[in-house]
Amino acid sequence: ALRQAARMGVGPIDMALWDIAGKLFDVPIHKLLGGYKESVPCYASTYHGDHAGGLDSPEAYAAFAQQCRDMGYPAFKIHGWNKAPVAQEVATVLAVREAVGTGMDLMVDPACELTTFGDALKVGRACDEADFFWYEDPFRDGGISQFAHRKLRQLIRTPLLQTEHVRSLEPHIDFALADATDYIRGDIGYDGITGVMKLAHAAESLGMDIEFHGPHPAARQCMAAIRNTNYYEMGLVHPNAPASHPDELYLDHSDRLDSIDERGHVPVGQAPGLGAQINWEWVEAHRTDVQTYD
Repeated sequence: ALRQAARMGVGPIDMALWDIAGKLFDVPIHKLLGGYKESVPCYASTYHGDHAGGLDSPEAYAAFAQQCRDMGYPAFKIHGWNKAPVAQEVATVLAVREAVGTGMDLMVDPACELTTFGDALKVGRACDEADFFWYEDPFRDGGISQFAHRKLRQLIRTPLLQTEHVRSLEPHIDFALADATDYIRGDIGYDGITGVMKLAHAAESLGMDIEFHGPHPAARQCMAAIRNTNYYEMGLVHPNAPASHPDELYLDHSDRLDSIDERGHVPVGQAPGLGAQINWEWVEAHRTDVQTYD
């Protein structure tokens, strides 16, 4: 399950520069980008499966999906187990659809952990049967093989979401032009706001949607400025555990399971810059080191 981790340092610096620009002009970043949305719809994105009484069975995932649907989430994404029998992954896909009915978009993300092409195909065919909205990063190739994903697309109907683990503009679009994905994945923490906005516009020119990876104030800002995107990733969430991101980092931004409104939306921040105020007291309390560059 080794995945690409190179060339990520530009993202935080780029976000900081956009935050400074927004503060300079006294507007949120999405206004600098031509934004028009005031809120964005979410999907509940689960923790990976466990064996400790949480997401420990297909039935547990199904019950959690029902909980999220009843809370107002319009969509739900499964992160399954690492090294689980593929039959268990297939059973989860089918159990969640049976539990929530036809009115909820469903996704599955093995996170590059399925061992063989055959396993990926079995899960993909279950997604076809259950009418899934997308199937993300199935192979233990690190998510970068255009040929393998094109071959999978030829054998299943469920749309693929790829390119989380390739960096910069050209490799993302190479994936699309090779017929190796149906949606483009963008990550602001990896490629920065500048990078993902280039990617969003390139995807739009191909008639494709971009889906943003992970929750962050900057993701909301970018989503507010483009047409071709569907859901904000609220995650990682769990029926018994807190969200995976520290909610105390911001004073006026929340990415908890219960942060959505009755429509399953979250607001786009309107404060200058990122639209969210950093809780510097919390940052100072959790600081481990300081590096100064002259």
